[in-house]
Amino acid sequence: MEFKTWLERVEAMPFDEETKERMLQEAPRTGFKGPFPPGLEFLNGRYVDLGFENLGLDQQQQHQLGRALVGTGVTVPGTQYRLRFVYIGAVIEPVDGTETATLPTWWKEAVLVTNDQFVPLWVGKRVRPDQIVGFDLHDYRDVGEGLVPP
Repeated sequence: MEFKTWLERVEAMPFDEETKERMLQEAPRTGFKGPFPPGLEFLNGRYVDLGFENLGLDQQQQHQLGRALVGTGVTVPGTQYRLRFVYIGAVIEPVDGTETATLPTWWKEAVLVTNDQFVPLWVGKRVRPDQIVGFDLHDYRDVGEGLVPP
């Protein structure tokens, strides 16, 4: 059987439902494979936490975004692109009309991106303090939705 999405693949696995749900919940903590279209280059890092829990959405909305990410993808507002998790990472693709969710306009504020040494490359303004403990961000520049290294 050929699977089109990570969601389909996980649902077909011989695990209990709790294990499957945990596997799906980890997808927003990933890395993106290029190319990176204009405006989305900030996702180019070793580790990307999309921070759905930082968006201020209720549990149902977070769950919907997570399922869409591992399914047909989440539309990036103001673009013709979607983000989609494809084992073992994520991709940025043109939208095709099958997407079931759109990220809120403030989604970049929830994202944390680090490099191979776990040095932050992007720190969204809604990133939780516990996610950046131990990082020295004093010299980082404010670019509106987030902070970037000097």
